[in-house]
Amino acid sequence: MRPAPFEYYAPETVEDALRLLEEKEGAKLLAGGQSLLALMKLRLLAPSALIDLNRINGLRYIREEGNGWLSIGAMTLYDELEQSPVVRTRYPALREALYRLGDQQVRNRGTIGGSLAHADPSANLPPAMVALKAQIVVARRNGERRTISADDFFVDSFTTALDPEREMLVEVRLPPWPRMSGGTYMKLSKREIDFSIVEVAAQISVDDAGNVREARIALGSVAPKPYRATGAESVLLGSKVDEGLAARAAEKGVEGLEPPSDVQATGWYRKEVSKVLVKRAILKAWRRATGVEQ
Repeated sequence: MRPAPFEYYAPETVEDALRLLEEKEGAKLLAGGQSLLALMKLRLLAPSALIDLNRINGLRYIREEGNGWLSIGAMTLYDELEQSPVVRTRYPALREALYRLGDQQVRNRGTIGGSLAHADPSANLPPAMVALKAQIVVARRNGERRTISADDFFVDSFTTALDPEREMLVEVRLPPWPRMSGGTYMKLSKREIDFSIVEVAAQISVDDAGNVREARIALGSVAPKPYRATGAESVLLGSKVDEGLAARAAEKGVEGLEPPSDVQATGWYRKEVSKVLVKRAILKAWRRATGVEQ
């Protein structure tokens, strides 16, 4: 099936893109197009206009800031991020989420900003952003910007804190984690490149004695938005991690979780898998934080 007719615009500045977004009622921003174009071909979406962001200079970069933060332009490709030495070294949870995101063709076209703004509850990147304490920078006309934490950015299935008629995502910022920190991303799916049945991102930092001083664990595909396993995080704080503690944390982390059932899996199965993946993610993240595993 072909998409419904639409107008096409290719602005060269963020300000022009935002102007068109306000002026063209029913318009959509086009980044990599991996999700949007598929929905249009199925006629599940029929925007009046597409505003292509690919000609805007300055939205495609990976930059280490002087304060230790990592800034990523919204139009940065998945593959560019996955290949980045700083991402591989400092943010293994993000690197693993990217590596397991679709096939190579998808990673050559998809963008970090497009994925986060789309907010698919089964997508790889949202849980990783929550686990890593990412900050999402959005722009309005006349240079106005605001920063939203990843915890607050994702509101519901395919819904974010963005004003879809006036704002666009322009940058993702990742904070520096302490030296003794480690993270991981894991998922269960029918094939490695498929959307997840359950996914988990974990980030842990420890003190010199190996006790957990901070833990962040987020799940995807189990709720309308990334699910913070705060119960698991609280169990870990102040302790050295072993098999028993990781298992208790995983049980506590999914206590109030009520995953959906669909053609891929029942809610009961998703909850059971969540326990297994959370335990494994905790153990791997802690081993990386303590230097036992790379």
